[in-house]
Amino acid sequence: MIVRRKAGRRMESLRFARQFLRHPRQLGTIAQSGRVLAQKMAEEIGARSQVVEFGAGTGPVTREILKRLPAEGHLTCFEINADFCRYLKQIGDSRLRVVNDDAKNCEQYVDDPDCVISELPLTLFSKPAKEKILAIAKKCGTYIQLQYTPVLSKEIKHYFPDVKLRFVLRNLPPAFVYVCRCSDAVKTA
Repeated sequence: MIVRRKAGRRMESLRFARQFLRHPRQLGTIAQSGRVLAQKMAEEIGARSQVVEFGAGTGPVTREILKRLPAEGHLTCFEINADFCRYLKQIGDSRLRVVNDDAKNCEQYVDDPDCVISELPLTLFSKPAKEKILAIAKKCGTYIQLQYTPVLSKEIKHYFPDVKLRFVLRNLPPAFVYVCRCSDAVKTA
């Protein structure tokens, strides 16, 4: 069983690396999120039940979210890479919906999520695209963003009054996780 899981993770890693070589600006890194990073990100959803994931890739964070999501919860993953979407659909969880579209179009598919988890490489996005993603995330109240540098702090703090930056050393490459929250009063503004 352990051998099969390790082989599966290796295949996911190869699939991810192959897609990185084809679309480097779309993925932002050659390696998918590691298990520890995925767990740290998913832990932040708490008791939320309407979760949206931007840039799910091959699904390491997706699987960790599903482990924590209540039975009546829903996870909607946005992924623009069609190969990754086919792979994500194989997870086979009725709470999971995979959308092959840009995260900027989230509001066309999901009403009132209570949490957004993003693995999008925002530092590579144009300013309007980055602002659109952050504006969508602000509406939900809880936003968890993976980045490999802390350069987005000022921009994220513009949208969220409560921002915690966590550093995850046990990942290749090491990563920063922004955990952002805003109150209902700020959320509806």
